[in-house]
Amino acid sequence: MKKLILSLLVFTLLGIFSCTNTTKDKTKNTTENEVELNTCDEFLAQYEEWIDLYLEVINDYFNNPSDEISANRYMELMQEGFEWSTKWEKLVECADDEKYKQRFEEISKEVENKLEGLGL
Repeated sequence: MKKLILSLLVFTLLGIFSCTNTTKDKTKNTTENEVELNTCDEFLAQYEEWIDLYLEVINDYFNNPSDEISANRYMELMQEGFEWSTKWEKLVECADDEKYKQRFEEISKEVENKLEGLGL
């Protein structure tokens, strides 16, 4: 079960990181770019909150994998991880902006560090 969950997590992270390599024509005016950047900030703030929750659930689940509530919550958050990946894909302007790309990767790196800390 842990291997399946770890595989899903790795798949999610790979999907998220691979989306940061996309490019798109940037011919929008300044006002539109400012709105997009605000959207990027909002997305990253919400993503960071979700990651914090996810890290708590990971900790609970791996410290007691037989707890059905933790296991169910962990699986729910794994599904949400795919949704976050999809949202990030749609924010191409964010993924193409080095500032946002770096921040997204820093937040995602927290998951990798947590898994290493758990010995996974």
